Amino acid sequence: MSFLKKISDFYDKAGQILSSIFEYLVVIFIIALLGGALFDMVQKVPPEGGSPNGGIIVVAPTPSYQFQAETYIMGALLVFGTVGFIALFRAANTIGEKRYAAALATLGIISLLITIIGTIYFASLK
Repeated sequence: MSFLKKISDFYDKAGQILSSIFEYLVVIFIIALLGGALFDMVQKVPPEGGSPNGGIIVVAPTPSYQFQAETYIMGALLVFGTVGFIALFRAANTIGEKRYAAALATLGIISLLITIIGTIYFASLK
């Protein structure tokens, strides 16, 4: 009977892990779409542009166009923001471990600040 119980527990844990993986994949997919990956796939944009001086341009000069490097940078900023929100949510729900909750809250606030400042900087470049 205990062998069947162990198998049942294993399948329960495997189901929870698979559902968590699916949720993370959905979040990654949404972040990729928000970062501009769909535009890159449809328009087949180059990874970066070149300047007349021979330099590399990673931010397109017009708001109606973008390079793949922009997509990766914005995707990374959105990941930082997502990590910040998750850390703040976990910090608010942590009971009895003040140092852990404070560390999570600090990580969340720093991640959100990086996201906000990076997004404002990127918007100012356009």
